[in-house]
Amino acid sequence: MAAGWDHPDALSLRTRMDAELRPRYAPFDALRAGRRPGPPTAGEIAVTWIAYEGARPLATASLRLLHRNDGEDLHEVKRVYVHDEHRGRGLAMAALDAVEGSARALGVDRLLLQTGKLQPEAMSLYERQGWSRVPCYPPYDTDPFSVCYGKHL
Repeated sequence: MAAGWDHPDALSLRTRMDAELRPRYAPFDALRAGRRPGPPTAGEIAVTWIAYEGARPLATASLRLLHRNDGEDLHEVKRVYVHDEHRGRGLAMAALDAVEGSARALGVDRLLLQTGKLQPEAMSLYERQGWSRVPCYPPYDTDPFSVCYGKHL
């Protein structure tokens, strides 16, 4: 289902994601202080996809338009997450496919995304799905734990 960034089910899934990832990066909080950008705003998000089983939200991913100071706007996949009890069912791939489809419908020919070095499962997923590592772009270029990917559609 296509929704907005502020949809309660998308927010619930992102809150679970934050709770899951926080312990991985907590030992490095001092090193990362001031280097992490804030979350996207609702106005930056073109669409948020949510996968359901009945009424229960299982997975989410969003498409963000990242306005840059150099005038080049980037389209970025944000917050790909699958509820921990429902992994291994292809939901992350489906969420990526949905966001890529939305991007194509908007005429986007290249997507970017950022993940963290302490998320090998995410890096593996993106590489299996045809994403290639690219140099980290602003605002992630100052975070020593960022890993960035790109994909031509």
